[in-house]
Amino acid sequence: MSDVLDNFSQTVPVDTVICKEGDLTKDLYVIVSGKLMVCSRNNTMVTPLAYLSDGDYFGEFSFFDNQARSADVIAVKETKLLKIPQAELKKQFPRWLILMSKCLTNKLRTFNGVVRSKGIKRKNVESIKPLSIEEQRHFYSIITGE
Repeated sequence: MSDVLDNFSQTVPVDTVICKEGDLTKDLYVIVSGKLMVCSRNNTMVTPLAYLSDGDYFGEFSFFDNQARSADVIAVKETKLLKIPQAELKKQFPRWLILMSKCLTNKLRTFNGVVRSKGIKRKNVESIKPLSIEEQRHFYSIITGE
């Protein structure tokens, strides 16, 4: 089993863009070790949405519904990933599970759209610290190559 996983393993250095919002890639990722930032861009403003670390996964929306990536993901520490191609995992999923996953993903994308446009009110919840202007410039230049 570990030989199979080694085929999907990759290590990415700090400041590597794993995927960009709008990308058409469909791979699912599992974080073995390290730390990633999931963020969105509005013009030149970069807003962190989440920080992911050991055991977390991302890319499930595009994996299941074949739509474009919904956020940017950047390594903020050297990170070891398992990059699972859509075709590989779909070989092992029964058709009913794929269809149910597409429906769930559609609901989550709709909810994410509402949160992005209207925000969400939270009480007594630790929020994600916004990036400084310098940090926004840094990540914007990494994402866009400008």
